[in-house]
Amino acid sequence: MRNIRFYPLILLFAFLFSCAEGEVYYRFQHIDKGRWYRDSTMQFHMDSLTLLAGAKYDLSIEISTNGTYPYRDIWIQVTHNLTDTLPRNDTLHFRIADDYGRWLGYGVGGLNQLSQPFLFSLPLDTASGYVVKLRQVMDANPLPGIEKIGIKVTAQRKQ
Repeated sequence: MRNIRFYPLILLFAFLFSCAEGEVYYRFQHIDKGRWYRDSTMQFHMDSLTLLAGAKYDLSIEISTNGTYPYRDIWIQVTHNLTDTLPRNDTLHFRIADDYGRWLGYGVGGLNQLSQPFLFSLPLDTASGYVVKLRQVMDANPLPGIEKIGIKVTAQRKQ
């Protein structure tokens, strides 16, 4: 009975220590019914960031898949204005599973999440409104098994 009283306290500490340090933007967009269509572009607007002048930031792409995802990789087109005022297009290839079919990243209950670094040391300007657009460019249309897609921006630690 004494152990039951400590569970809320343990959960509180786990919650407090699980928050990522330096995270300034972390958003996901849910993919309807886990089927991502080629013409379905996911947009992320980062105009409400709390940015520090002169600070540098890292950006990663977050991919959440379920057990029906049929491939070991994914091709994603990324359009962004993070490095210039004009939009830039990049086509990225991410591995989602290893050569033996084991999912990379982490997950439970058939859902897996993978964080893929995209841009490092971004000297973001505090006055600009940034937009990142993600679109799948695989042969499959729709692409099954993608539950959600997102981006995460973290402040670099000073050394």
